[in-house]
Amino acid sequence: MKSGSIRVNLLAWLIIPGLLVLGIGAWLSYEQAFRLSNIVTDQQLTASARMIAEEVAYSDDSLVVTIPPAALELFASESHDEVAYAVTDSAGNLIAGYPGLDTPTKTGRGNLLFFETVFRDEEPMRAVDFLQTVVTPTGGVIVRVSVGETLKARNALVTTLWMRGFLEQGALVVAGAISIWFGISRELAPLLRLRQEVRDRRPDQFEPFDADRVQTEIRPLVQALNAHMDRLRQQLERQRRFLDSAAHQLRTPLAVIKTQVNYALRSRERSEIDLALTEVDSNLTSMARMTSQLLTLGGVDHNRTALQSETIDLSDIAHQVVLEAASRALDAGIEMAFDSDGPAGVVGSDVMLVELVTNLVENIIAHAGAGAEATIAVRRGVRDVILRVEDTGEGATDEDRTGLLQRFRRGRNARPGGSGLGLSIVSEVVESMGGTIDLPAPRAGKGFAVEVRLPAAVS
Repeated sequence: MKSGSIRVNLLAWLIIPGLLVLGIGAWLSYEQAFRLSNIVTDQQLTASARMIAEEVAYSDDSLVVTIPPAALELFASESHDEVAYAVTDSAGNLIAGYPGLDTPTKTGRGNLLFFETVFRDEEPMRAVDFLQTVVTPTGGVIVRVSVGETLKARNALVTTLWMRGFLEQGALVVAGAISIWFGISRELAPLLRLRQEVRDRRPDQFEPFDADRVQTEIRPLVQALNAHMDRLRQQLERQRRFLDSAAHQLRTPLAVIKTQVNYALRSRERSEIDLALTEVDSNLTSMARMTSQLLTLGGVDHNRTALQSETIDLSDIAHQVVLEAASRALDAGIEMAFDSDGPAGVVGSDVMLVELVTNLVENIIAHAGAGAEATIAVRRGVRDVILRVEDTGEGATDEDRTGLLQRFRRGRNARPGGSGLGLSIVSEVVESMGGTIDLPAPRAGKGFAVEVRLPAAVS
């Protein structure tokens, strides 16, 4: 699944909650605007009702009232709201005002009661009931003064107050979004520069990127990229060395074989042709062995991480390899023995372990010489498994021994026909499995010895 743009995703994660907050704020702003508008309207209604109530008096055995103009002028506005008022006595008889102004039956707190009503079943109103005591010769009389105003002015005030708050909050959200956009763009600039650096790199350029030029959170990514590039560089270098070595080593025997074939084609004597063909067959056999070793070496280079896959008994593998090579060792006049103190598990590939032991055994058969004795021993240590291969042949000088683990390096006492790849294959396999290889001095004082240490598998 595509992850999309970091900039857009971050902006969405920040803006969507902001819009939610804006919606809640808009609702709260409307509620506040509604309350404030009711307060303003109620104050006007109360002032008007008090003015009218102050004009109620007892005269000629009846209650009379003169409506002051100021009581109605309080409601003058551009909305042209209708105003209704009614003055009634305690019995509900209309003293002055408009009939049809519905008043609630309940009483308010103290002498004031604010309520919503409808005037003559048409116009909704906000109204107030104000109770006033009027003194008469027989005692006090309660007079109800009701004043109502249609809701146009109040609704207009609600809209004005709410829109002002909403626009202010919206402007803050927009300003925040713009600030976030520029902030994200600025913070993404190092990552974009890194992307451009990656694009501009040549195929053969593997220098590490500067992790300090990006933010702390991105540095592990850059460091991982640098580590991957270093592994890729090493892999390409190994492949280049492999191809160069293979081309160099195959070129010479191919030239020799071509010369021998041409010699056979020019020869008239059957014996000369047979001799040339025998040499060609011998060289082809050597080339086949060298090609197989080159392919093995290339496989080790290419699949280093894939080698450590399962637990293998190195003792069992070494035993099988020695059994298979025993007859050829006897034909070469070499007495070969195997020694082990029991199972010795290591983590690796059985194919590569077989190749490792086979190359060591073949090295003995090829170079130890007739009359030599050889021992292949496997020992289980505390933390590692030790494979020691030793013979009493001609061996190698101390000067030769230091370079025999390199590719295509052969000792001065080496017999003809080898490629110089056997020990380098062993070294590559051992390194890929996290082990070590050493060429110690032989215990018998002469010959050649190889000691391999591989990490023991956890039982």
